[in-house]
Amino acid sequence: MKAAVLTSVSANIAELARLTIANKADYCLRHGYSLIAENLPYQEAVVSQHRVAHLLESYDVIWTLDADTVITDLDRPFHELPCLGPHVTVCEEGIIEWNKINCGSVIWKNTFRTRWLLNGITANPEIWARMPGGWQFWLALLAKELGDLVTIAPLRSFNSCEWTHPNGQEGTPGSHWQSGDLVYHPCGVFPPEERLRRVRQKLATLT
Repeated sequence: MKAAVLTSVSANIAELARLTIANKADYCLRHGYSLIAENLPYQEAVVSQHRVAHLLESYDVIWTLDADTVITDLDRPFHELPCLGPHVTVCEEGIIEWNKINCGSVIWKNTFRTRWLLNGITANPEIWARMPGGWQFWLALLAKELGDLVTIAPLRSFNSCEWTHPNGQEGTPGSHWQSGDLVYHPCGVFPPEERLRRVRQKLATLT
């Protein structure tokens, strides 16, 4: 099994990335995975899913993780998770009712259908760019239409979210993360300084 963890970084999140890249490197070294850190501005990274399709030519499976994620169970190999479907697997988000999934943590298996989907995201921004949440919202719609192409894993399977501002708005803070979860993801924590503080705090519990 040839597997990789892929994350996107940029100068805008350099302080955060320095912390979380080290965490992902530790995880990859434990399990014999490759670690790929692509340095791309956010606006470019979000429309560059074809790059993942290209990388899949060299790997059996790739786990894409946002830079603000922390792997909190370093001993569990992602490619053996029992929740994985045959092609693409994402997790329920569970923050706001209308947003079914969160694509800050996605596992992509090297299949023709997976690569078709990745290339389709890049090729069709006019379809998803104006949707709330962008292509992850589109992916949730496709999950209903395309059978087993997109598997939606239960909450907390490999993406446990935390938020202070649901959907970037004022609202009730919360967190799904629990001790023993694979990934801590403060995707809805604002401002960025508070997100950085919480990432530091979570990393400190792993040492």
